[in-house]
Amino acid sequence: MLHQVGDNKYNTYEFSDPDRFFGGLDLIKENKSDKIIFTAGKLSWTDNWEPEGLILKNKAVSLGVPKEKILISDIVKNTYEESVAITKLIPNNSSIILVTSAFHMHRSKYLFENQGFKVIPFPVDFKTSNTKISIMNFLPSLSSLIKVSLFIRENIGRIYYKFFIN
Repeated sequence: MLHQVGDNKYNTYEFSDPDRFFGGLDLIKENKSDKIIFTAGKLSWTDNWEPEGLILKNKAVSLGVPKEKILISDIVKNTYEESVAITKLIPNNSSIILVTSAFHMHRSKYLFENQGFKVIPFPVDFKTSNTKISIMNFLPSLSSLIKVSLFIRENIGRIYYKFFIN
């Protein structure tokens, strides 16, 4: 969701896909949830970064969400670890509203349900468009390659979790 920009003297974080963040904030502001949980995602090649959940918490507080409504998981590397980490924050038979990218919802829902959560899906970040079909839809483009890459990676993840995580 975030990426770091800058150099050793100054760096900051920018959103790549903010829909999940703002979708969760909308649920809090509309009183559809009592708490919001950010996962402290931290990948091995981002060792000099703050965990994503801490950055998102600070941003949510700056936008008016009370600190006491925000929970942050332990450091995690993937969706499976996220589902396990959440069981340490709330009972695993809890009903949760799962906010994630629409293309990622199937796998995420499966993993959280395997932890015993009752999942209410709240998909965001749809990778579709309402534009009319034109000749441009049939020409190769970087955005098409990105979508194919997302599709392949997501399906590899689904297959992996289906066979190796139960």
